[in-house]
Amino acid sequence: MNFANSILGSVSFAVLVTLTGGAQADITITYPTAWDGLMKPAFEAFEKATGERVIATVVPKELDKRINIDFAGGAATDLVVYDSYRTSEYTESNYLADLTAYTGAWGDWNQYFGSLKSVSTIGGVVRGIPVYTDVRMIWYNNEVLNKAGIETPWVPKTWADILIAAETVKKNAPDVEYPLYFPVGTKLGEATTMQGFYMALLGADSPEGGRNRLRDWDENKWIGDSPAIRKTLQFYQDIFINKKLSSRELYYSPDVWGDMRRAFTGGNIGIMANGSWEFASVWRSSGIDTPSTEDRLKFMNWAPFPGDGSNGAPDYSNISGGWNIGINEKATNKDHAFQLITMILEAKRYADWLVDVGRVTVRKDALNADVYQADSFLAQISPLVENTTGRDTFPGYSSVSSFIQQATASILDGASVEDTVAEYKASLVDEFGADAVKTIK
Repeated sequence: MNFANSILGSVSFAVLVTLTGGAQADITITYPTAWDGLMKPAFEAFEKATGERVIATVVPKELDKRINIDFAGGAATDLVVYDSYRTSEYTESNYLADLTAYTGAWGDWNQYFGSLKSVSTIGGVVRGIPVYTDVRMIWYNNEVLNKAGIETPWVPKTWADILIAAETVKKNAPDVEYPLYFPVGTKLGEATTMQGFYMALLGADSPEGGRNRLRDWDENKWIGDSPAIRKTLQFYQDIFINKKLSSRELYYSPDVWGDMRRAFTGGNIGIMANGSWEFASVWRSSGIDTPSTEDRLKFMNWAPFPGDGSNGAPDYSNISGGWNIGINEKATNKDHAFQLITMILEAKRYADWLVDVGRVTVRKDALNADVYQADSFLAQISPLVENTTGRDTFPGYSSVSSFIQQATASILDGASVEDTVAEYKASLVDEFGADAVKTIK
């Protein structure tokens, strides 16, 4: 195997991996560095089986930006790894090939959880294959809660339970600057929308008629005002303004992710709304060798994100993102491209890789694999995977998400819920037109 380093594009350094000799590849693919363990064995198996060649562009960071630029410039590879929430806008731009016939003939497609299939299916047409997902929850530092006199394991049943616990940390462990870390503002980007706002929104009202979402899919309209949106913004106001349960510096830090993780491992965060990946990421960002699963669970634990306790609202909420593999609409050999996808996702190798990198499966066979079930954390969170939902992957979602982030920032700056909702709705109307926006009474 020959490796050649080159600077590819303006976004980042990338490694061009040619798996057999020759200057011209038959199948090209772009993926992140962390996926090497999944990809390289599949490339070798594919080349051996087909006699075709694979060239991979391996991107160490900012993959989402890189894929956007490549598609826009007509330079995307045959296969691309992309953030699943981009499926709708990439479909609208005619970037992604129709995979429906391929998945219909692929027995493994039946192994995928329906909620994850739906994120990658636009208008009944499959546009991407999910590779892994994530779940969201409440994380807490066992030592901080115990120091505050809160018994662990701790399982909040309502938003009020979260606020009460954070107030207890604030009172009994006053050196902890972030009794409750709750993603807010624009610096955290999509994390504010998903880990914070949407997790609360889903638990703020009944799902009937899209009452707990940003989009009413039955009426094909964005929701500019609703009781759930108002209750969620009120929750933000309680955390940051009324009860002052969180300092602010971490949300504006130049290294928002690294500083948050170091604050958590350093005992400066008691409770935080975040994702499943933090079980590994908090250690890496803190420069600490990742402890065993058992030792990590002694230090940190998790609980499902509860609903607000109102009539009709779910007891718990979860929303999932994740990454897909798709085929470029311009790819000249889509049959071989899809064949490579099936080899990348070969069941045993796929399950082994998920456990190795600590990622959440999108497939039932991997969930039931011995190696996956042997990981106590991944096994514990599996019920969240089976009962999840996805973002509103409709053209324009990225703009809606940015409006939500700004709305939380407005609350942080002292704006009223009334004024913030009015500003949010006006932004939607300006972007999509009044006929595409509704109010739920």
